[in-house]
Amino acid sequence: MSIINIGLSGMSAANAGLSVTAHNTSNAMTPGYSRQRVGFGAQTDGQGGAGVGVSSVERMADNYLNQQIYKQKGSWGYNAIRSQYMAKTETLLNNDSTSINTGLDRFNAALSEASTNPQDIAYRQTIISQSQSMVQRFNNLNAQLDSQAKQVGGQLDAAVSEANALVASIASMNDSLRDSGGSGKEMTDLLDARDEAIRQLSSQMDINTTYNDDGTVTITLDQGQPLVSGSQASALKQTQDGGLELQRGNGRFVLDDKVGGTIGGLINYRDVELKDLQKELDVMAYSFATQFNDTHSQGFDLNGDPGQAVFGGVDQIDGAAKNLTLMIDDPKQLAFASKPGEPGNSENLQQLIDLKNAPVAIDTTKLTPSEAEQFKNAIATLDGKTIYSSYTGMTGDWAIKTAQLEADTSAAKSLVEQAEGERGSVSGVNLDEEAANIMTYTQMYQANAQVISTAQQLFDITLSMFR
Repeated sequence: MSIINIGLSGMSAANAGLSVTAHNTSNAMTPGYSRQRVGFGAQTDGQGGAGVGVSSVERMADNYLNQQIYKQKGSWGYNAIRSQYMAKTETLLNNDSTSINTGLDRFNAALSEASTNPQDIAYRQTIISQSQSMVQRFNNLNAQLDSQAKQVGGQLDAAVSEANALVASIASMNDSLRDSGGSGKEMTDLLDARDEAIRQLSSQMDINTTYNDDGTVTITLDQGQPLVSGSQASALKQTQDGGLELQRGNGRFVLDDKVGGTIGGLINYRDVELKDLQKELDVMAYSFATQFNDTHSQGFDLNGDPGQAVFGGVDQIDGAAKNLTLMIDDPKQLAFASKPGEPGNSENLQQLIDLKNAPVAIDTTKLTPSEAEQFKNAIATLDGKTIYSSYTGMTGDWAIKTAQLEADTSAAKSLVEQAEGERGSVSGVNLDEEAANIMTYTQMYQANAQVISTAQQLFDITLSMFR
């Protein structure tokens, strides 16, 4: 083979190296990009060396390191979203404008002030105002939690839609990669795009991946349900009761709250943490209202009439915090006396004041079997404690859980960063290294150009010998 052709092969190889290096450099900040490396191979003919050729363009990727990222991202996504909502709720529970304990302090203070002059209308009006404030606190706190549940539901809808789009995209890329055998220069960027889609999917739910010889990847949920197999993709659907199921053709798989990732975290927070909190709040509202009403009914008001129910909307525990209302607005109807016709009598008022130390005691025999079962855990948690100490304990437990979740989230994030760092050491673009490659390939190109130039000079000398 002529020297000129050998030089041309070297220039072509150097140009390929420069092209790959330029591609690496331009994608240094592209998420999920795996750097590429040119492989060279010596060429020969029947007479000896025939230059150099590009044998391969290798994608520097390690599927094991990718799988470690997938695992850690699922854990991080699960903890991060729960921590986010837990922190919001902690602020809500401790805010003076919504705190039940702040309202109880003011309500009990108003009752105590009235004991010095129980027939005084001004004191009584203050009690009416503080009673209305207690109603609003229970109503508003429940409304805030309901609003949060809707927000979680909206975010869950978006997460499910995003997961379905990613699953469909991965299946489509599987199809393209299988047709090409998962190799070839034009497929390297598609492999990066697929791995990045899997990384995004892994933050939405816990998944397992299996890389196949035909270039495709099989993805299943951590519990084994299939998400992607070849070019076939399953789809997540929310049921009417808020549950989650996986649809694959005509088959359906019901999923529990152990899906993991952001989706699993949202379901867990909505169906466990938030619902348990609302149940405890309902039990508190029910106990507060029924205890006060029962004691109030034993006294007599300024008109000499038996005490009426002060609070309404508590015919059942379910929805008590939402439905709690104030039934009287006339301060004269407050029944503070133990006997009719004694406006200065404050014996029943003292009984009402003493309720601040009364424990929550729900008579479950007055509840329907379904309601008793529904609120069994909440009643057991609050039973024997005052409403004040119950709320204090609830907010304290919530704060402990929130702090633990924040620590878990921080630890999970560190593990994600560690896994991404390990991948980056293999697949990431090192700009200093690429700069050195540019210099090397440029010199290689110039040297081979010089070979061609020298060959041309030798050819000219040979021709001049025959002139």
